[in-house]
Amino acid sequence: MKTLNIITISVSLIFVLIGFNGLAQNTKFKIIKDIPANEITLSASSTFGPDQSINHLTDGSGIHNNIHDNNGNALTMWHTTENPVATIPAKGLPACKAWVRFDFSTQKSFNKLLIWNHNQENLTNRGFRLTKVYGTTNGIDWFELATLELSDAKDLNGKASEIVINEKRPLRAVIIAGISNWGGNVYGLSGVKFISELEVNESALPFPTGIECTSTSIYRYCKDGKPGREIMLAFTGNNLYQPSVIEVMADGRTETTAVPYSIYGLEKTTFTLPSGVGIDKEIQIFVTLKSGGKSIRKSFVLPKQRQWTVYIYPHAHVDIGYTNTQANVEIIHKRNLVNGMMLAKETANYPDGARYVWNPEVMWPVERYLKNATPTEREELLDAIRKGYIHLDAGYINDNTSVTADEEFPRFFGDAKRLEKLTGVPVSTIDQTDVPGMSWGIVPMAVQFGIKYIFAPFNGSDRIGLADKFSFKPFWWIGQDGVSKVLFLQPGDYTPGAREKGFKYWPLMAGQKDPNKLLQIVKTDHPRENFIDGYLWGKLKQLEDDSAYSYDIFPMTWAMADNTPIDADLPDAVKSWNEEYAFPHLVIASSTDIMSAFEKKYGDIIPSFRGDFTEYWTDGLGSAAKETSMNRKSKERLIQTDILWSMLHPWEKAPRAEMDEAWRNVLMGSEHTWCYMNPYQADMQDEIWGVKQNFFKTAEKSSIQLLANTLNPVSTDKSNIICVFNTLSWVRSGLVTLSSNQSEGALSVWDDNHKLVNSQRLSTGELVFLAVDVPALGTKNYTLSTESGEKHDVKMAKGNTLDNGLVKVLIDPITGDITSLKDKKGVEFVNTGAACNLNSFRYLLGNGKPASSGPQYAANTTASISILSQKPVNATGPIEVQTVIKENGPLLASIQVNSKADGCNKLIREVRVIADMPEIEIDNLVDKIATTEKEGIHFGFSFNIPDGRTRIDVPWSVVEIDADQLPAANRNWICFQRWLDISNEDKGITWCSLDAPTFESGNMTANIIGGAFHSPEWIQHLPLSSTIYSWALNNHWHTNFPLSQGGKLNFRYRILPHQYGYDAVKANRFGLEQSQPLIATPVKEKIIIHTLVKIDNANVFISIIKTAADGKSMIIRLRSLSEKPEMVNLSFPSFTPKSIRTCIADETPGKEVGNTINMLPHGITSLIIE
Repeated sequence: MKTLNIITISVSLIFVLIGFNGLAQNTKFKIIKDIPANEITLSASSTFGPDQSINHLTDGSGIHNNIHDNNGNALTMWHTTENPVATIPAKGLPACKAWVRFDFSTQKSFNKLLIWNHNQENLTNRGFRLTKVYGTTNGIDWFELATLELSDAKDLNGKASEIVINEKRPLRAVIIAGISNWGGNVYGLSGVKFISELEVNESALPFPTGIECTSTSIYRYCKDGKPGREIMLAFTGNNLYQPSVIEVMADGRTETTAVPYSIYGLEKTTFTLPSGVGIDKEIQIFVTLKSGGKSIRKSFVLPKQRQWTVYIYPHAHVDIGYTNTQANVEIIHKRNLVNGMMLAKETANYPDGARYVWNPEVMWPVERYLKNATPTEREELLDAIRKGYIHLDAGYINDNTSVTADEEFPRFFGDAKRLEKLTGVPVSTIDQTDVPGMSWGIVPMAVQFGIKYIFAPFNGSDRIGLADKFSFKPFWWIGQDGVSKVLFLQPGDYTPGAREKGFKYWPLMAGQKDPNKLLQIVKTDHPRENFIDGYLWGKLKQLEDDSAYSYDIFPMTWAMADNTPIDADLPDAVKSWNEEYAFPHLVIASSTDIMSAFEKKYGDIIPSFRGDFTEYWTDGLGSAAKETSMNRKSKERLIQTDILWSMLHPWEKAPRAEMDEAWRNVLMGSEHTWCYMNPYQADMQDEIWGVKQNFFKTAEKSSIQLLANTLNPVSTDKSNIICVFNTLSWVRSGLVTLSSNQSEGALSVWDDNHKLVNSQRLSTGELVFLAVDVPALGTKNYTLSTESGEKHDVKMAKGNTLDNGLVKVLIDPITGDITSLKDKKGVEFVNTGAACNLNSFRYLLGNGKPASSGPQYAANTTASISILSQKPVNATGPIEVQTVIKENGPLLASIQVNSKADGCNKLIREVRVIADMPEIEIDNLVDKIATTEKEGIHFGFSFNIPDGRTRIDVPWSVVEIDADQLPAANRNWICFQRWLDISNEDKGITWCSLDAPTFESGNMTANIIGGAFHSPEWIQHLPLSSTIYSWALNNHWHTNFPLSQGGKLNFRYRILPHQYGYDAVKANRFGLEQSQPLIATPVKEKIIIHTLVKIDNANVFISIIKTAADGKSMIIRLRSLSEKPEMVNLSFPSFTPKSIRTCIADETPGKEVGNTINMLPHGITSLIIE
């Protein structure tokens, strides 16, 4: 029986038998003996895997005081493979789907059988139901011992079913056969014991032949009230039944412990060392076991033992959806705020450590509560925050930070900092729960907001990749500027509370639409039941054995599950625990309590890391490609609107409330929850997904309207004057597209110098022209004329070739791929020998099988066998390809590639070149067929850049893949923001994906289905490669995301080949110009804007200019792309600032700095201008 987790110790042996007077020899004792595990050999119909070993049934795994745990991964249980086929357990017996055979070393007699049915959390339906027990005396002839129905383990709370065996003959073997189960697709059991009930004289009682000592993690209170180490004493040979005395001598002091009679016989018992012994150094002890006329004495050397402090973070994981509708989730979490305040107040006078504090986890519940709170409710909450009853963490939501735009982060932190100002209580920590991984860019932005810590309990099992490498490994996370840093801690997963206790409650709430039937609070008469014991002892043992974990602090979370009530038992459970144990000492804590404890005690020895903790759950974005694209565009539109407002309406009150609400909807799109936990339950799935979709739609609608409102004072529906606005901080050129309505009747375009501008009417009726050298943060006006301009006979498209003199593109008529891309010097940028060309469509089923008999391509040229599926992995390409010249004018030419493709009604790929522009544009239209079969669409781009290094733009950082990724980061697919650059020392390309944010490097490495826990397919190192695949869409997730998507989906790509090595400034400018295009509108009269601010250092650019709600100040945020310190001078052509001060990103003014700003490498500086 495994009672506690232990530490192995060194032993020297002294074995003595001493006679002394014992009990009367005729005293009778009832005892229960079981057949030892080492005398049983097991076999089974099938076994799922080594972690679900058949030996778990007899080795005591998961059993404590005859109660079996409910391990979520069945690591203490046995179960079969999925959908087992019936087999014959022994000759002469009927076939069944699941059976276990127990062969004894010699014939054994027993009169009871204990069976613990399969108790895996949420999967007890795998347990046996109709069950037959067979026995044999000779291993050949079998007979039935019992037929019964085993109860579902969820009804037994970890207890065993007891079966009386009336067979008097000793048996050689037993078979337990599962004829049926409780509904699962596998069969399983948790534990089995064969026991005998006997009555014997005291003299005949079995007595141990030896003793072994091991350490536990416990200190109990000694008689002097001080902590003393608890030691586990194990008995070998026989269990200990009779009353006994344990005498221990250590450090010259002696303690005795009485052991009472035990009907079951003790495999182990515990005693306590004298106080102060064996804390800081190893200690030798002498142990004597005495009973009747027998005694055993041994000496042991014990290692030193930490005095643990266990910090418990109470929360309910905030999934905005997933287990229930968003409306009900809001009710649950707002109710938790109220109940948390009440419980904290009720326990305010409890002993230190047991006083309650509620952690809302993120700011969303607090913001929602305050939005409709009465003045009294508002003040009660603010007061609770001031008193420490409620602790605030900084993030608005649990966020997919890798897809969060740079200027989205200030909104992510905004609510917390506003509450900080209202309450005077610093908000110092981000809690990011569930999501494995986090963008590097959060580090400098967190520091900008005064955030010191990141507390990140992750999911722990589902599609987490390599993220668990960082569990219980605190580190200083250094930003790319080399100066900003936060203390990061991933305290394991957030599910111990759900596994130990919450499993009783959260299923009652999942999918319950009636808010009146939602459980409001968890409160029982037995607070210590279903507490942390089962989780804690295993984790402490693990960390004590880990030489890298040199801390005596253990952090953990306590949530009943996702969107559940608070556990009101916690304060009383902690109080009771601390009264029983001196150590581990429990402390109910906030994230800041935990992180500051690590910093205060160990800050100078905690290691440091630099790099991106690339997220894993960004694959889910591909399950809603349309909405993901919408949000990417909305973010850029909102940034441009802020800048445009400041350009057009300087020192006027900005519509901050409307802007903030638009950003809130953007954030709710970035939030990690999308759909129902069981996406096959249509009513819940559709309702939750509909609300989630509305966040994207509202953000899009609001951003479009805010931009239109900003332009309204100067724009008009009809005018021959077109004003072009440049919202970026450098002079730029770009294509302007006017609708057929805006350009009706126009035959030519002229600039302010009465110079004819290159223009062209497209086949769609739109008019395009090239706006050249539009001033930084300025405007340029153009006039539409009904007079014909010069006639140009230049045709840039011929056959399957596009050529504008700067780039030349060849499209293959068979595949529709770009098979050649050359610059004006004729240098080739396509790797013609690779597995794909450029814009190569690939359709890949999740099972790795080709979807059709069409063209097939290896999904992974270095490992074409999927380790999970053990089957070849082949993608298919398009068929029935037709190419047609769509546009062919002096300004723009394009070739459209029409084809059929697996998973699509049709596939249309259009490639464009623009006169005087050294880049190509790709617009792909996928008319998707909706299917729930696991699938993915990838567009491959293989570039001819030998030894090319790939760098990507992520929020507030630039990451070289692999080199700048942390060891636990995702390398199978990577999410980026605006641009990607592959370059060697001589040449390269800058590539933009405007709609799909994830890509694969080298091969199609994202085809991983299911939870993939510890799958060998997770990549640990990426070699240099100049091939990338845009992972356009997928439906790989089995929960939380849409199961299918259909309709017309656009995927736009831009490619800039260059004959120079990596240049961050040029790459970033190209990327921003694609994401934040020139804004053109008909205006009433020509608009001349004098640039608000100019900067004189090309390595620095302006990320945003934002006017305050009162119109009295502006925020200007600068970002450096340089790897060294930079100095930038600001000038203000249109006004003279009263002051220029630094500010943190929440716009609190700092010190006066003047016009010259010093920037850190890759640094961020926010300024407030008045």
